[in-house]
Amino acid sequence: MNSLEISVRAEYTPNPNSLKFISSETLYPYSKSLSYLTLEEANTASNKLATSLFAIEGITKVFIMNNFVTVDKEEHVNWKDVHLEIKDVIKTSIDDMKLWAEDNKPVEADLSESSVSGGARSRIETVLDKIRPALVADGGNIEFVDLIDKDARLRMVGACGTCPSALMTMK
Repeated sequence: MNSLEISVRAEYTPNPNSLKFISSETLYPYSKSLSYLTLEEANTASNKLATSLFAIEGITKVFIMNNFVTVDKEEHVNWKDVHLEIKDVIKTSIDDMKLWAEDNKPVEADLSESSVSGGARSRIETVLDKIRPALVADGGNIEFVDLIDKDARLRMVGACGTCPSALMTMK
């Protein structure tokens, strides 16, 4: 695909060190999200988009979901110095990302092996599905990790993972 036909726009998030970059093209067609905290994680996954974004000085985290990428930066880096380069990397990585996604389709979790019963997991996911749209709009998401006794263990990812407001969201 010609990168001139693709549009990528940046949106601020409540997290000052995260920007959400929305693509006119689907980047990752699955409901699962991808989160890379280091260049090594991106290299291990062979994800060229994430690897290329980490090559930009000051980038600390990459979160990919459907048609957007949320990028975190070091506090001293100014968005105006890196946002155009980030947009360009996303535009030129669309074809590579589509091929990568075909080769790395997520495996559905086998609920029979989970310590959480299907009914409990389903009820938790139903509640999370009510708040996910707001989190996705802000460049993040929430993942169910485990149920210990009656406490659901959750993980905030993307812009939400390091957002100063995340604690309030969790409450």
